[in-house]
Amino acid sequence: MRPDLALLRTLAFLSRLPPVAVAFRGGPHPLGRDAPLFALAGAVIALPPALLLPLGVALGLSPLVAATLAVFSLVALTGALHEDGLGDTADGLFGHRPAADALRIMKDSRIGTYGALALTGSLMLRTALLAELCAVRPGAAALALLAAAAASRGWMAWLWSRLATADPGGLADRVGRPSVSAGLAGLVLGLAIAAALGLAVAGWPGLVLPALVSGLPVLWLARVLRRRLGGQTGDTLGAAQQLCEIALLLGFAFVL
Repeated sequence: MRPDLALLRTLAFLSRLPPVAVAFRGGPHPLGRDAPLFALAGAVIALPPALLLPLGVALGLSPLVAATLAVFSLVALTGALHEDGLGDTADGLFGHRPAADALRIMKDSRIGTYGALALTGSLMLRTALLAELCAVRPGAAALALLAAAAASRGWMAWLWSRLATADPGGLADRVGRPSVSAGLAGLVLGLAIAAALGLAVAGWPGLVLPALVSGLPVLWLARVLRRRLGGQTGDTLGAAQQLCEIALLLGFAFVL
């Protein structure tokens, strides 16, 4: 696997960045094989939104406005891929329906009460946390966003590899589930990137924070998915990314 081409394929899947034809030549290229690069792709995708934080404040915007622009530009760059997964997962799981009904609800393009609340909470929390970080040190807020983007997608790769598919023929199943080693490699890279950036944000507490905090919601979600669905789907992977990102930003808000 050429890492440069794997990164380009991952960026094409996880964002609205245009695909580069050379990365897809000589296929097929199951996305699961590129899972070790998910974390790096997350950092690349989050770089422009992260730069908006110090740039916005330098241009005279309030931390809240700068944070709002950063969050919504990140949503635009990903095409709301993970937000869509969070909303669908909330609708499917919080209705306490049997697994078959929950999966059917998650495939419904309409959004329900639980999904709307989950999306609203995610957007509000990420914006508020980035605004709080930005009010203290805009540069640190930018690094925190990059760390959260990398770690959350590393955990997403890990969860995908660890749980069987609950939706045979669904998107996460069709693109090729990663091996356990590929998922672990993605997680290790994500935590390494987040730890290095966390050290710059908050010193030694920031170095250990990603390993201590970011996985808690993903491990909880993994338990819920095993019990309720018997495995993961593409939507639940997006939900894991959102929960992990919020948890890590919250952690940085405590230590900064």
